[in-house]
Amino acid sequence: MNGSEYRYVAISPGTPGKVTVVSQIERQGGRVSRWWYLPGSYYVPAVAYDGSGGGLSANGRWLVLQRTPSPPLPPSMTRLVVLDTQRSLTYRGPGHLPRSRHLFSFIDLPGDFSFDAISPDGSTIYLIHHLSKFWGPDYTANYEVRALDTASGKLLPHPVIDPDEPDEQMTGLPVTRAMSPDGRWAYTLYNGNGKEPFVHALDTVGRRAVCIDLPQLEHQRNLFRLKLRLEQSGRKLTVVTHPGAAHGSQPLLSIDTRSFAVEEAGLAGSGSSEVPWLAVGLAALAAAALLVLWRRRGRTGMEGKPA
Repeated sequence: MNGSEYRYVAISPGTPGKVTVVSQIERQGGRVSRWWYLPGSYYVPAVAYDGSGGGLSANGRWLVLQRTPSPPLPPSMTRLVVLDTQRSLTYRGPGHLPRSRHLFSFIDLPGDFSFDAISPDGSTIYLIHHLSKFWGPDYTANYEVRALDTASGKLLPHPVIDPDEPDEQMTGLPVTRAMSPDGRWAYTLYNGNGKEPFVHALDTVGRRAVCIDLPQLEHQRNLFRLKLRLEQSGRKLTVVTHPGAAHGSQPLLSIDTRSFAVEEAGLAGSGSSEVPWLAVGLAALAAAALLVLWRRRGRTGMEGKPA
């Protein structure tokens, strides 16, 4: 997980599953500035299939880890761990391992949950509650978003929904994620699981959500290669093709993050320094036409004139 100054990694050295070491690594230079350990196997959560990282609050203080599930799947119990990154271990000399368990808050929840987002101050954690009972080819990917009060470790009583679509069944797989600059809004592109793709906009402070339907992407062949990109200081969210595509990253759709209005990139513009390839093609045709005209004029009326 990347923070403003640090990134965090969780590894299990030695015998897998016995202990997890969490390291705070300076982004400039790669030096390990702090570390913690806890019994068991835990990981820093990803929030989408493209590996978009999660777990760290925008203020950089709170890091959420999740215990690695073990068979049978799906798990009947989910364990989360919340780490205060401003507290560190105290080394008491050779032969004395520093005590770190008191630096973690352990949260156990009955059911199958996965981390989704955290509010900028770390006071609320958002979780995906997986409602589908079976995994495999018939897995429906139905879910609901739940909010958890970090201090008490308790789930709030009602799911976080779009008030304009209170009865809509949430379904789909998360493709990619973008966070607003202040860490308040989490934007996730979902494949829709056979229905139209959509962006789930989660307000981690207001504890509300907006579902932005994207029928324009229904026939997109490489949906899981798309990315989300925030522009104009977070005022515009753009769906773009993967940077590794043949012609580089190209905008497809643009979403106004204040009104949630959607426009196709050809109408809204990309909002970046990249030039749409259709415009490049038209410019090339125009240049070719001018070149033909110049050559014809050169042959018919301009020969013999001094350079």
